[in-house]
Amino acid sequence: MSVLFQTVINTGRLCSYRNFKKSVTSCRCLAIRKLSDVPRKFINFEEVVAARRAEARRSVVVQVNSEASFSELHTYCSKYADVKGIHHYRNSSEEHFMLIEFNTEDNLKDVLRSCSSHQKDIDVMSLRSPFLWFRAAPGKKEKTVPCLSSLNTKDGSLDLSEDILFQELMSAQTVSDQIQLLYDRTILNDLGVRLRFIVARELEVMLESLYANIEVHPFGSSVNGFGRMGCDLDLVLTNTLTNDMMDPSKRLVYQEKRIESRPARQLELLAELLDMRAVGVARVQRILHARVPIVKFAHHITDVDCDLCYSNMSGVYMSELLHLLGSLDPRVRPLTLAVRRWAAAAQLTATAPGRWITNFPLTLLVLHFLQQARVLPSVKLLVSKAEKEDIRIAEDNLNCTFLRDANKLPPTSYSQNDSSLETLLLQFFEFYAQFDFADKAISLNEGAAVRKPNGLPLYIVNPMEQALNVSRNVSYEECERLKLEVRNAAWQLEAGLEGDKTDDWGLLGLIEKKSTRGLKKLLRVGNSQRLVSVKDLFTNEEDNQPVGNDIKDKLDRLARKGGNEKVDKSKVKFKNSQVASEVYRIRRDKLL
Repeated sequence: MSVLFQTVINTGRLCSYRNFKKSVTSCRCLAIRKLSDVPRKFINFEEVVAARRAEARRSVVVQVNSEASFSELHTYCSKYADVKGIHHYRNSSEEHFMLIEFNTEDNLKDVLRSCSSHQKDIDVMSLRSPFLWFRAAPGKKEKTVPCLSSLNTKDGSLDLSEDILFQELMSAQTVSDQIQLLYDRTILNDLGVRLRFIVARELEVMLESLYANIEVHPFGSSVNGFGRMGCDLDLVLTNTLTNDMMDPSKRLVYQEKRIESRPARQLELLAELLDMRAVGVARVQRILHARVPIVKFAHHITDVDCDLCYSNMSGVYMSELLHLLGSLDPRVRPLTLAVRRWAAAAQLTATAPGRWITNFPLTLLVLHFLQQARVLPSVKLLVSKAEKEDIRIAEDNLNCTFLRDANKLPPTSYSQNDSSLETLLLQFFEFYAQFDFADKAISLNEGAAVRKPNGLPLYIVNPMEQALNVSRNVSYEECERLKLEVRNAAWQLEAGLEGDKTDDWGLLGLIEKKSTRGLKKLLRVGNSQRLVSVKDLFTNEEDNQPVGNDIKDKLDRLARKGGNEKVDKSKVKFKNSQVASEVYRIRRDKLL
């Protein structure tokens, strides 16, 4: 692992944007003597992934009684090998686990060979995996004197409660500080990444006897730098042979079976193996008729929901591109996570697939805006700067070539805008409030809007497969909602910057779910016409109930009678007659 990458892991996330340059400078100084004679500003994706895979190969996860088991576990393992660090966490079942990292992979092998065993149970099929449990010591306990002063991490997988997060955001000095704080407190942490690579390692160990040169690669939000705590884990299984494994000068050649070419058949086999042989795996679900077939499963030891596909390396290269773009400027990832959080609060995104926008195209919207703001370069520039070692060809001869080493980019090609996060967030909403979605498509490759090739409501070009629209599922109604919500967000954020701080100032008013807002937060003086959505003032059981003549009649009666009366046993009510009259006027003028 490089010195710069290890320094970033050990020091944790940066506290704020204004501290970023100072922190990177100190990291850079440490890296100069080790990496090369020239300081490197960026660590590329392949180096990061290689370091994480090496961590996983020298780590195990052990179930323990509680965090108090640390001393005993450390003393026991230290007899056989050098322990580098121990991280504690609890899963959703309140079971306690400790991730132990040894100094080397050989250290781990020594421990497993010397002090691990299988259960004496006729109903258990014995296997080797990175997941174990710590059995109580027979007889009198030994005296424990751990070499480490304390756990590296305690309760490392716990999400920060919304109440605490909102209190911290309320105490921030500026909207920029709020955005950075939201990122620092919700981004996927070091332990979360470690656990995801351990799951990938478990699958590799299980499948090594079935495939030559088997590798299971995490991709998506778990590795591209945009993942939040609790995000899903995307995995791709590959068994590509290296040139050394296909040496024509060697005369003894393995007899091998010709495989079924369809990925769905391979995934069907993998699903059965996961169901029967993988420790911690449950709820295996086969989705084999999609464009990219996958197997979904839950891993209860790590509390991670996983999607496994076969030989789909374009997803890995897409993650590599996002990782590179996110690394070029320290504002990219905090801004993206703030926009994602706003979209979830506005119910533009959902956990289940459907006709609404998802986080991936939403991320591309942010990156496209930052290209217009001269913060990020176009993908076309990255392709033009690619060298021989950057050539990548994915399945179906898909060309995924672009510059991998950001250190070779001209400094004038990125970060030419020094606006604050607060300014960029407002400009993001204003940019898409005026964007011509009817005629224009969004292209990161060109770094500009291009003419739409068809009449779909929203068209975002897939940077890896430019013939595909990553937002093809988005309906006309959802695209209209997106345009409405970005306008509302721009008005709300701009109005909040001009007034005094309230209990939902700045980012708070954007990321709090509408279902939890009170009338006081929605009806701001001077901005009610812009901000009020009538459906948010009702407490109907059906959120999507259409507004028709029956609602109009209720509004008429409520406006006349004072607002607190229930009509026809429904739950529609208003705080007072003034609110009811205002809602009726808005509905009459704008919606009816």
